[in-house]
Amino acid sequence: MGVRSAGVLRLGRRRFEPRQLLVMAVAPGPAAEGGQTSSAAEGGQTSSAAEGGQASSDPAVAMEWVHSAVAEGADMVEVSGVPEVSVAPFVATVRDVYPELVIGVRTGSDEVAREACTAGADLLSGGLSGPLLYVAAEFGVGVIGSLTGAARAVEAGVESERVMVEGSRQVADLVASGWPVLVSLSDSDLAGDLARAAVFGWLGARVFRVQRVRETRRALSMVSAIRGDIPPAYAVRGLA
Repeated sequence: MGVRSAGVLRLGRRRFEPRQLLVMAVAPGPAAEGGQTSSAAEGGQTSSAAEGGQASSDPAVAMEWVHSAVAEGADMVEVSGVPEVSVAPFVATVRDVYPELVIGVRTGSDEVAREACTAGADLLSGGLSGPLLYVAAEFGVGVIGSLTGAARAVEAGVESERVMVEGSRQVADLVASGWPVLVSLSDSDLAGDLARAAVFGWLGARVFRVQRVRETRRALSMVSAIRGDIPPAYAVRGLA
């Protein structure tokens, strides 16, 4: 597919302009007994949301994490869904509490995806196969995939304004394609992650999948202020 003009991103009830830098928090979600989501991190976290980054079989614990992520500035949350455990009840609870929050589900199962979309999910990711793309098209939700996957998504009926491409390498080239670009940060090194967030944001990436919500939000706000998209948090005038 050729280069497209950068445009708005529509997910759920939200409309995001091309210059907005968005934070996607990796939510813990429900887990099978003794299990963790693939994005769970071990130690070294600093924000409240990051400290809750493990999968939990207790919905109350998972919801506390979501509350923290939203309070720290998350525009979206993403839950990992596996066939053994339905994420639909958790998605429904989050949707009831946060009607405007973008809820993503990462799964390779079209059954889990369908249940999650019925419960109120806005976004699907994770090994997007033909069946998953058709679920996304049926429910009018967004998808995250590769550059070639973006073309397949549109061919399957997903609206182009609801498609993102993912990649943490050759970010500038992905941005040049015109599709909204999502990058995932490792959460293994705070200073390095924030530096990468700032660089990728400056290059034009638009969505950042993280566990360190508060810190990433601050870094991206700095980038937006330097670019002139938002006023600086503090304006200090030097006097001669």
